[in-house]
Amino acid sequence: MTETKSGKRWPVLMTTMFASFMNPFMLAAVNIGLPDIQESFNCSGTALSWVTNSFLLANAIVLLPISKVADWWGRVKIFKTGLYLFTLFSLLIAFSPTLSSLLILRALQGIGSAFMHVTGIAIITSVYPPQKRGTALGLNIGAVYAGLTLGPFVGGFLTHLGGWAYIFFASVPLGILAIFFAHATLKNEHVKTNFKNFDFKGSIVYALAIFGFVFGGGKITTVTGITIFVVSLFLIFLFFNTEKKQANPVLNIGLLQSNKMFTYSNLAALIHYSASFAISFMLSLYLQFSQGLSPRDAGLILAIQPIVMVITAPLTGRLSDKIRPGLLATIGMLLTFTGLVSLTLFNNSTPIGAVSAILFVLGLGFGFFSSPNTNAIMGSVSRKNYGIASGTSATMRVLGQTLSMMVATLVITILIGQAKIGAENLGNFLLSMKICFGFFALLCLPGVFFSIYRSR
Repeated sequence: MTETKSGKRWPVLMTTMFASFMNPFMLAAVNIGLPDIQESFNCSGTALSWVTNSFLLANAIVLLPISKVADWWGRVKIFKTGLYLFTLFSLLIAFSPTLSSLLILRALQGIGSAFMHVTGIAIITSVYPPQKRGTALGLNIGAVYAGLTLGPFVGGFLTHLGGWAYIFFASVPLGILAIFFAHATLKNEHVKTNFKNFDFKGSIVYALAIFGFVFGGGKITTVTGITIFVVSLFLIFLFFNTEKKQANPVLNIGLLQSNKMFTYSNLAALIHYSASFAISFMLSLYLQFSQGLSPRDAGLILAIQPIVMVITAPLTGRLSDKIRPGLLATIGMLLTFTGLVSLTLFNNSTPIGAVSAILFVLGLGFGFFSSPNTNAIMGSVSRKNYGIASGTSATMRVLGQTLSMMVATLVITILIGQAKIGAENLGNFLLSMKICFGFFALLCLPGVFFSIYRSR
């Protein structure tokens, strides 16, 4: 696709925004339904974390390779395929008879999500000129935050109404509408399908490395976990060496080495999402187990953060067309750091008003960071690299989210083990929450450095 006339851009943007809404809506809604899932399958807190981890891990593994495939096979084709996969597996998950089947289907749903996300941003970037791209990306990220806003509220209401399966049922009509919009507004590109030079070796090594790093890291207290984790580090080293020698690498090492704005913006994204994604996971459990709120009421409280994001993301996206994106993103990173430090002070008697105020600050942090940082990444490369830039950006986001959940899973495993989260181990859960938020706050500091330094 190429830059198009103004009248034809809006339908394309609205279609990608609708798809962008679906993924975070699902993630946020499922977080609220986690206690009900634990009750249904009688699983431990560690196993419960894999309801989110399986989705993110599959997403992270697929993103980079599929961004290359999209450049050859067509971004619109991949986008539409993702919509079909996401909708189909949403329906099947609702009928899951066991936790194992639910986790497998969540991973397959994550693959469909990866197909949509990596191509959506590239499609927007290709149809909008540079001077209007920040606004378009800001609106798209606003749709993401709208999903995050409605997810907790709708997820809490549906769980309260009939249980966690209703969350997945609700995603099916959304998926059908998105498929209709995609076929009505997006035309397939004329591309030559040629997989002769596809980096199969790099893709396989990358997949094994990411899986081993996350799975082994979550079980690093065991000999098996340590072994898998160490092997994954070797595979990561092998992956980078392999990519340097590839004519068509799945990860463009040369671009990372030569383009500092691109590299530091991606590192800032990786750190920001690593420091922030598990917040909603932990707070959903905190509000329901520690504060005793119903899923519906917990969802209303958690909706504060994304509501602020919805308001600020389009505004900061527009500002990033006029002001250095790195400056705005740095402000966002500092606000996130402030919110995380405040979260370490939570206990059983923390007023709901204080929880709400901190979620407001975190919402500002996200809003100031995401749109400008995405604009900085996509604006730092030429048109021929839009696909790989979008893929790399999406990979940093999902890797960050996956690493964030890995840390939460590891801490819960150490302090709670294989027990269900409940009144008998609530003290250990609160301690695990404080440790996670403290670690995430420290993680923001190098993120501030990369965000500031790229502006030079």
